[in-house]
Amino acid sequence: MSNNKTTYDHVIKYTGLFGGVQGITMLVSVVRNKLVAMLLGAEGIGLINIYNNVLKLLAHSTNFGIDFSAVKHMAEIAETSDRKEIERYAGVIRAWSLAVGLFGMLVCIMLVKPLCYWTFQNYDNMRYFFILSPAVLCLAISGGELAIMKGTKELKKVALASVLASISTLLICIPIYYYVGIEGVVWSLLLTNAAVALIQMTFTRKVVPWHRSILTHDSIMSGAPMLKLGIGYIIAGIFGQGADYIIRVLILHYGSIEDVGYYSSGYVMAVSYASLVFIAIESDYFPRLSAAKDEVTRQNDTVNQQTEVCAVLISPFLMTFVTALPLIVLILFTDKFTEAIPISTCASFYMFFKALTLPAAYLALAHGDSKMYMITELIYDVIIAIIIPLAFIHWGLVGAGFALSTAGLIDALMIHILYRRRYGFIFSFRLMHFYIIQFSLLSATVWASFQSDLVMRYVIDAIAIIISVTLSLRILLKETKFLKKIHNS
Repeated sequence: MSNNKTTYDHVIKYTGLFGGVQGITMLVSVVRNKLVAMLLGAEGIGLINIYNNVLKLLAHSTNFGIDFSAVKHMAEIAETSDRKEIERYAGVIRAWSLAVGLFGMLVCIMLVKPLCYWTFQNYDNMRYFFILSPAVLCLAISGGELAIMKGTKELKKVALASVLASISTLLICIPIYYYVGIEGVVWSLLLTNAAVALIQMTFTRKVVPWHRSILTHDSIMSGAPMLKLGIGYIIAGIFGQGADYIIRVLILHYGSIEDVGYYSSGYVMAVSYASLVFIAIESDYFPRLSAAKDEVTRQNDTVNQQTEVCAVLISPFLMTFVTALPLIVLILFTDKFTEAIPISTCASFYMFFKALTLPAAYLALAHGDSKMYMITELIYDVIIAIIIPLAFIHWGLVGAGFALSTAGLIDALMIHILYRRRYGFIFSFRLMHFYIIQFSLLSATVWASFQSDLVMRYVIDAIAIIISVTLSLRILLKETKFLKKIHNS
């Protein structure tokens, strides 16, 4: 039992570390979104989102998953504490990051014309896609540097680099939007991605120094094993970012650029900001899971403990979030963005299901099973690319929000069924009563948010939040030494 509590304390520690960092990052993002909303409005946010989605689609389609698969290989090497081998493999990661980045930039240039037409149904914005192409290279380089820091478990440097990257984005893009307006959207994306790459390189250089000659035959050949997982990742990336691209383009075609802005704002509030709770997953949890994958019992304990922590933390957060959404919209954006409230409210279930799914979803990556990872990602991407646009066409933003939550439920069921057969993963029903109660409380909060009687709404919300917080604290007090000390002091 003591080992289990130690593990809980470890999970809470790094969830707290990266959650705190993400909290700072979120505050910077709040300021940025507020200013962007004031300067550019929903149209500007919609345009930023579309260009950013194109950029991520190109990056994920051409980087062969180096930024993710490299973490697994570097973590395994770092366990040996062989400094010479760590430096050698860091050079391998950098060589491949540079190579795939140049490849991605070339692909962007070659696809400028079709990308412009598929997105806007015209060729008026072709020059902006040319300007965007070097940003693909910047993303590849920063991804490789970040992988080195994560693989060597320099998690504090990862956290600090994340904060500085967020601040630099604010300092660069806001002056551009103020002086140039909506015409500066693409320039801001290019410059901010370049700044992030430089920040990552600066921090990683302190961990593993750069060497002048990285594009050597040995570097290229030594990186081949990363591509085994990367091939599945690149296909999944095409479908994943492709699905997001299709969703936004269809909303643009069947609605307007403002609708894309409302959808993006709602998604950011309900999914991106709520992901604060999950920030430690990739940085701390994935290396631990990779080390435990060969022992089924240890693997299952690792996944279930992380799942429990995610669910315990996210549940009261979601209810508070739904209750405070009208105020949150005014703080984050302006009163013109109230149309984003329905999608955020309805999409809150998505994050609840995500808490029960995300830790298990990393099993395929930990096992290096690119085929299974690719299959599950493709199925999910096809589902959201179909049901979200259809729901938007028939029921507007409310329908899009419920469709996103429905996709989250389908994904949860699919992951747990397939991975039970594939990896022997068994979901722990130890806290099933907790999950059911929290889901019921969240459902009541969402239902109340659509009621016109404000007194009834806030009474229901207050009761749900109090019960949710009480249940979560009871579990944390029981399972962690840290919170028990606070409770007894």
